[in-house]
Amino acid sequence: MPDTKRVDRAEVARHVERAEKLLQKGKTTDALEEYMQVLSQDSHNDAVRQMAADLCLSLQRTPDAVRLLGELFERQIEIGDATRASLTYKKLARYVNPAWDQKVRFGQLLENSNRKLALETYENAFEELKTQGRKQESLTVLKRIVVLASTEQNLVRVGELSAEVGDSKAAAAAFLKLAEITEGAGGSAAQWFERAYSEDSSDVGIALAYGKNLLAQGQAGAAIFVLEPHISKGGQSPELRECYAKALLAANRLTEAEPLMWQLFEQNPARVHDIANLIGLLVDAQQDAEAVALARKLEQFQRLRGERRAFLAMMQEVMGGHRASSELLEFKSELFNAANREGDYCQTLLKLFDLHCGMSNYPKAAECLDRAVEIDVYDSGHQKRLEMLRGKIDDARYKVIAARFSSTNQSVAESSSHSEPAT
Repeated sequence: MPDTKRVDRAEVARHVERAEKLLQKGKTTDALEEYMQVLSQDSHNDAVRQMAADLCLSLQRTPDAVRLLGELFERQIEIGDATRASLTYKKLARYVNPAWDQKVRFGQLLENSNRKLALETYENAFEELKTQGRKQESLTVLKRIVVLASTEQNLVRVGELSAEVGDSKAAAAAFLKLAEITEGAGGSAAQWFERAYSEDSSDVGIALAYGKNLLAQGQAGAAIFVLEPHISKGGQSPELRECYAKALLAANRLTEAEPLMWQLFEQNPARVHDIANLIGLLVDAQQDAEAVALARKLEQFQRLRGERRAFLAMMQEVMGGHRASSELLEFKSELFNAANREGDYCQTLLKLFDLHCGMSNYPKAAECLDRAVEIDVYDSGHQKRLEMLRGKIDDARYKVIAARFSSTNQSVAESSSHSEPAT
């Protein structure tokens, strides 16, 4: 509580005058008493406090001098007189080991002018507090040390001590920073990410950093375990959702990854190749129906954006780099047919024919050949394809397809005879 007692300036002046006269007469003890009387009336009189401290030192009254110098130091800190406070602290330190809190205040004065001495002072205060078993105060000092020197050793000390006093968030923050520094230096930060997460698994930033680290190590299942609670709580961070989606993909949980990846794509259509890649992964995983459903969804989205041609080219790339899928080829044939790209449509039907024959699905192969002949009856390989179906499909169906060739051949023959010159 601040001293609000009214100071009698005239009385103070009389005490100071008497003290000066007593000093002239060599009566140091009596002069000190006069100064002490002044301080009892005017506790903010730092000039008198300084004089009284010096007299105490001359009289070997060291405890009184230490008390007065300590008070003077606190007063100078309060009013922001860093220069005089530093001088007072140094004088105090010549006669006694300053208290830990005085060392901390002195360290704060030095932070901008002499970091090395500030660190030494903080370390001294920390060791003193450590000896006394005062962990909470020790942690306060350690945090000041880390501000000046974020070394691995210092961050470990802050993290460990924070954990000991039950400040899990501070512990997690220290271990996370340590992990980031270690990773930035090219080292293995796995243990520090894990330690940060173990201290505070509720922090989404820590969970994300740990999840990324696990994913980089190929531990997709562990990454999913770490990230899933935050996704379930509605975490909307694109970075969080992307990392979780990547973990699901790495664990081959493709259908679970699809909604997340679609949301990310809608927010940023430049991610279209991520969706194309997912379609390919679904095909390779023999989830053809899901692949086609996603492809249809993407086609609608791209068509509305006027990018249908680019979509068709992209689907060509997808199908060229993954397992052959009859369902996806059917979808592709639909696209080419709707776009009136007869050549591509016919080639896709023939690929479907080969695929169905390879799977001994001859009725489907016949359907593909029939449609292909309808588009281009003159393809040189059609007759061979028709022979591949002989005896393997319904005879009536076989004859219908064969009749297409007969009628076409007859038309060609008639056309040729009409064009021959008379002899």
